Amino acid sequence: MTDTETHKAAGTLGLTGTLGLAGTPGPAGVSGPKGLPGCKEPYPRACMVAVDAAVPGFYTYGIPEGMDIRVGQMVRVQFGRRDLVGYVMRLGTGGKPVTYTLKPILEVLRPEPLFGERLTELVRFVSSYYLYPEGLAVKEILPGGIAPKLGKFVSLTPAGMGADPGGLGELARVAGLLKASHPGGLSVKAFTDPRELRGLSELVRQGLASYSWEIVSKGVGFSFEWILSENPEPPEKLPRLGKNERDLLERLKGAPPTPLSHFRIFYKDALRVARSLRTKGLIGMERNELSRDDPLRAISLPHGEVRKLTADQEKALDAINGALEKGGGGGFLLFGVTGSGKTEVYLRAAEKALGQGKGVLWLAPEIALTMGLEARIKQALAGTRVSVLHSALSQGERHDHWQNLERGHSRLALGARSAVFAPIRDLGLIIVDEEHDWAYKQEDGLRYHGRDLALWRAKECKAVIVLGSATPSLESYQGTRTGRLGLLVMNERPEGARLPTVSVNDRRKAPKGSRVLGPELKRELAAAFRRGEQALLFINRRGHSGVPMCMSCGETLKCPYCSLSLTLHGPQGGPHPDSECGDMGGIPEGSVLMCHGCGYRGKPPDVCPGCGSGIVRYMGVGTEKLQELVEKELGASGLRLDQDSTRRKGGSKGILEAFGKKEADFMVGTQMAAKGHDFGNLTVVGVVDADIGLNLPDFRSSERTFQLLSQVSGRAGRADKPGKVIIQTLNPGHYALLAASQNDYLGFFRNEMEIRESLSLPPLGRLALLRFSGPEEGPLAEMADNARAGLERLTRIGAPGEFEILGPAPSPITRLKGLYRYQIMLISKTVRGRHQVLVAFLAPFRKALAKTKIAMTVDVDPYHLM
Repeated sequence: MTDTETHKAAGTLGLTGTLGLAGTPGPAGVSGPKGLPGCKEPYPRACMVAVDAAVPGFYTYGIPEGMDIRVGQMVRVQFGRRDLVGYVMRLGTGGKPVTYTLKPILEVLRPEPLFGERLTELVRFVSSYYLYPEGLAVKEILPGGIAPKLGKFVSLTPAGMGADPGGLGELARVAGLLKASHPGGLSVKAFTDPRELRGLSELVRQGLASYSWEIVSKGVGFSFEWILSENPEPPEKLPRLGKNERDLLERLKGAPPTPLSHFRIFYKDALRVARSLRTKGLIGMERNELSRDDPLRAISLPHGEVRKLTADQEKALDAINGALEKGGGGGFLLFGVTGSGKTEVYLRAAEKALGQGKGVLWLAPEIALTMGLEARIKQALAGTRVSVLHSALSQGERHDHWQNLERGHSRLALGARSAVFAPIRDLGLIIVDEEHDWAYKQEDGLRYHGRDLALWRAKECKAVIVLGSATPSLESYQGTRTGRLGLLVMNERPEGARLPTVSVNDRRKAPKGSRVLGPELKRELAAAFRRGEQALLFINRRGHSGVPMCMSCGETLKCPYCSLSLTLHGPQGGPHPDSECGDMGGIPEGSVLMCHGCGYRGKPPDVCPGCGSGIVRYMGVGTEKLQELVEKELGASGLRLDQDSTRRKGGSKGILEAFGKKEADFMVGTQMAAKGHDFGNLTVVGVVDADIGLNLPDFRSSERTFQLLSQVSGRAGRADKPGKVIIQTLNPGHYALLAASQNDYLGFFRNEMEIRESLSLPPLGRLALLRFSGPEEGPLAEMADNARAGLERLTRIGAPGEFEILGPAPSPITRLKGLYRYQIMLISKTVRGRHQVLVAFLAPFRKALAKTKIAMTVDVDPYHLM
């Protein structure tokens, strides 16, 4: 596909229109100068490779005679003077002229391809749109741990081995170390002294030593096991056998084929015994590929019987199935209130697509949601093999699920944002559940948006895509107004279930000592517990207590490496059952102060580090302290669902299953508890502090607050029991809070769009965030000023008013992990204009940065501005 063709395809994306230019910027890289068509001997065949390095484009290499090369393979190539891992992206030269002798592919690292042609087009698009090197993009797209690691080694040459140590001077010591390691040499990482490293370079310069690259880690591959079976035609004369050989042979008689692992409990050297029997012709041994999967991964929650579809569900499903039958793709926004049965529509649409022989991609924003969905999918679509892709799986599990999709053994991929890259064959349906969720945006490395790339894949594969949400993103809903997406509305919950009633409480008027648990919230919780019902308490602040403040000098305790206040956490990140602390009281024994930016941990001080006062108080409440308070004041049992309580593998699964089985009266959680969960016995939701995040210096703060409050409110009353939601706030008149309490999405959309339109912000404008970081603030600010000047020169070329540049200014989090941070925001009216400016700006500016200690990241379509 040419750049122009890809741009036309991206321009007609179903929603945002935010995805634009594609294809490798500029010609494909090659390992020599340009020439005429053809490929010079001795490599009449060639392929294009993306190398694992921060360089743009694909590079052309020759294929040695007899080497089988296919798209998607991992290979080892020489790039400059070093060896690198590469990924075969295309056979041939792509029409590029080549008359020089190509460097050869040195080695095929994995014979089986990891992806096919479809994914190479996705890589080209992602790399161009997000301005990220192709080779690094491939590495991030593939499941972690697959790529082998190459290590740089140094060894003496024959000349170095024969050199007289007396004539080497200061180099003699380093040469002696290398001579002792001959012929294997030493890893360059073994040398840490700068003088030794300079000595190595000098030995190489004189031809006395040379560098080489070797595989130090093979990466995750397939797992195999030996299967043993009795030979039906043993030799007529039985050879002499040892005790263990006789015993193993006896155990296999009349037994079905048995894994070797079964016998390891009987013999320390089971493999040696089995091989000896095979050599003597008495047993058979076959290697069997193992699939690493955890059948207990899915969360089993009671969902009741499948209900008859409502009229809204029938209408939505008919539209989706009609598009599937017609073929050619299509996009829909399924706008359904919480509890309206969107998942049932997804399931039946997936069943339709699978019945057509098509593949299905199902995305969810949180790993915990995928575990619940996996159980429902397997129950509803019995016999369907589900491949799961997310970071909570082991590397082996991710590898095997990926390969099952690539081979066509599985046709349904389920996962968080990274699953958007799944190598599904004949992709026919894409589901993006909770499409509004900002967890779909990757915040480091390749800064892609899972929803937007799902739209691109749907267009490229002519698949039907369904974006579902009770609180659609402004981009998605705007897409329905411009005709890029069809709008499917579901306004009612099935079988008479009603939306919960919502009460907004003004925390400013709460009696003293009851601002955490206001009178109404406390009353509703107690009533629910007496009825045997459950509650969810939402506070978007993890830890025990909030800002530590000196009551004498007014200073807050900040992280020594970041411009962030420290947060108090209970011992081992958990609550302390004997804590007596109030809103501003003492702290649990064994607590630690933590920085949520860099992970710094420190002991809570006895006195203020600034003024020496001993009056340090911890303001505010986190999830840990909230759980303590409810347990103490209401005598109820609670669970906590936040980043700290779910660190261990399977942590969220255990918590959610326990709550679903009514093993606790209430659950305290952050935003991960607000999304998509369905508990029939949950009737009360309390939002303890609705203002957290509302006034952040980010233009999306109101939208996020509206979505979070609407989503968490929707957890209540999802079955036949009425629900009640209490929202506690210091700002009861804010339009986002009022809209959320009244379930008024359209009112919020109109208010927010007026603000966005006046500032040319998304979905009406296109953003790019350039963030600079470095150890010294002065040079950093100067470099950011230079960047703005360069951008200003380029943006003058555009139409009047097409661009706006904000900054440079210190980032809201000015210092993070010991580095100062400045940022510039580029606002453009068009995708094409933004792309052209950034491409022209980045190449020369990155060369200037290479001479400094300053790093720059480019975030296209940023979602977090902090």
